[in-house]
Amino acid sequence: MGTRRRLTRGERNIDWIESNCRIPEGQFVGKPVKLTKAQRGWVKTIYDTPTRAFILSMARKNAKTATSAFLLLLHLCGPESRPNSQLYSAAQSREQASILFALAAKVVRMSPDLSEYVVIRDTAKQLFCPELGTLYRALSAEASTAYGLSPAFVVHDELGQVKGPRSELYEALETASAAQESPLSIIISTQAPTDADLLSLLIDDALTGAYPRNKVVLHTAPLDADAFAEDTIRLANPHYDEFMNREEVKRQASDAKRMPSREASYRNLILNQRVEASNPFITRTVWEENGQAPAEIEGRAVYGGLDLSSVSDLTALVLVSENGDVHPTFW
Repeated sequence: MGTRRRLTRGERNIDWIESNCRIPEGQFVGKPVKLTKAQRGWVKTIYDTPTRAFILSMARKNAKTATSAFLLLLHLCGPESRPNSQLYSAAQSREQASILFALAAKVVRMSPDLSEYVVIRDTAKQLFCPELGTLYRALSAEASTAYGLSPAFVVHDELGQVKGPRSELYEALETASAAQESPLSIIISTQAPTDADLLSLLIDDALTGAYPRNKVVLHTAPLDADAFAEDTIRLANPHYDEFMNREEVKRQASDAKRMPSREASYRNLILNQRVEASNPFITRTVWEENGQAPAEIEGRAVYGGLDLSSVSDLTALVLVSENGDVHPTFW
């Protein structure tokens, strides 16, 4: 008789999630969780080697919040729990902060095992395990300062919403972890709009490998790829073929291709690219056409738009021929 292979720490945590957690929302609500291949890979990446911070960036609607809730419960009442430890989630608004708490609370209520051990405090947005003394609280940047806390586990929810290189809440929680032996921070978010934003700085630093315990998994589409191709969409959406509504995603791609005012938001939220989710005068697709040889317009009606520069910006001239060809020029 062969000897059964001992489970790794990550495999043990996967088994616990699938044995104790239920799907909190959607078409399979109430059924036992069956982690996807991507989710299993993330759990193993976090727990099978030493990890201080794990950054996971992907497009929206890929079960980011559900994944965060499962990891949170692992540390609240599962095999990763430590007696009397403090757990937190941090978001930029009270509304965003309540989403993770509400989802984790649903998982607890649906599980006969978890609901026996976890007390849900809806008003305070807290989960408490009396047997272990572990406490989870949802925090927001709109609330008072987080100094004085001592977190063993933190989820930074949608950190890509932070504009600029600093967040007082992020810094307060990260510096407060110094009192813990092996603190763990989880950052799950779509990308920030610019390279100068906090999440972008953290991702770029982790990608250098300078500190191996800071790990990053980045699901994004290259800026030079066909933004509207299905294969491009898959690159930023690890669950595109698992449970996402593919027809809805393709509809959004079609809308963005047809209406330039939606392209920037589509690139940021669906392709997880570092693009301002606003409506620029010139979309990225049009911008990339600049510098190419213009199509022949002799004998055709042409309409022009001129945006004059002031001191330090650009003058832009865009010509559109009657068949829809665009000819942008900047100087």
